[in-house]
Amino acid sequence: MGGEKTKIAVVGAGYFGSFHCAKLAAMDQVELVAVVDIDGERARQAGERFHTRGLTSHLELAGEVDAAVVAVPSSRHFQVAADLLSAGIHLLVEKPLATTVADAEQLCRLAKEKDLHLQVGHLERFNPIFNEAMARVRKPRTIRMCRCGPFPGRGGDVGVVLELMSHDLDILSQMTQAPVVSVSASGSCVFTSHLDRARARIEFQDGLIAELDASRTGAERMREFTVEDEDGLLEVNLAQRSLTRHFSNHSSRPSEFVEHEAGDPLQEQDQAFVAVLSNGHGPLVGGQEGKAAVSLAAQILRAIRNGEGC
Repeated sequence: MGGEKTKIAVVGAGYFGSFHCAKLAAMDQVELVAVVDIDGERARQAGERFHTRGLTSHLELAGEVDAAVVAVPSSRHFQVAADLLSAGIHLLVEKPLATTVADAEQLCRLAKEKDLHLQVGHLERFNPIFNEAMARVRKPRTIRMCRCGPFPGRGGDVGVVLELMSHDLDILSQMTQAPVVSVSASGSCVFTSHLDRARARIEFQDGLIAELDASRTGAERMREFTVEDEDGLLEVNLAQRSLTRHFSNHSSRPSEFVEHEAGDPLQEQDQAFVAVLSNGHGPLVGGQEGKAAVSLAAQILRAIRNGEGC
């Protein structure tokens, strides 16, 4: 897009939308053209805070911006993203990309037809300890994942599988691209009319077995996973940005511990999105990757509906 500033809007002025506004407004190469929210007063306040226009409809962005960040509630991702892609606007959509596989496929198709970039906000990909872990995993056999914490008071328009577990489903899709052989799962509602707790067991054709636990009912915030592979055991704490590698008994190598200082994955993600708009390269987490996580989520939700307990 040459030396001109990239014109970007943020759609959704809630919790994450406000963070996106702050990151983008601080970038020299970006002009934050507008912040959009269906709540007129919140849109006005956000516009004043970030020195930009506050709008109440994303449809007003057509012809005004190069790109947009979609940070509306998950249940509205598809409609807002479809409207913006149809208007020729590059997108960064918060995870999940959509709430159904059909909708995720349609967004990917729209982006391809319009020759637009479609990035999905799977934030753990910008966590340096995740990349450290992926560099160490060798032929994983089992992976156990836990993503739990107290109910945040937001995100209740969808269940915990799409809201929280989708992060781990994206990580899992980086471990294997093998077809799914079987899925068993259970879940329950506690604070909302959607699932607030869920457990799943997924078996893949290459032999990998994944056990996932997600909850927004716990007292303690946990973002962890453990991988058993041909080298031994890898324990990863995504929240504390640390990992420990224990090598198997037949190895003489000592245990390994790696820790990273706290960074700003959201800023790195938004900077990566802006860079994609400038250099034309595909995003790190594109629409197809977002769709893969939605597909796994759909299989888990189907197993829960069918009563296939863990």
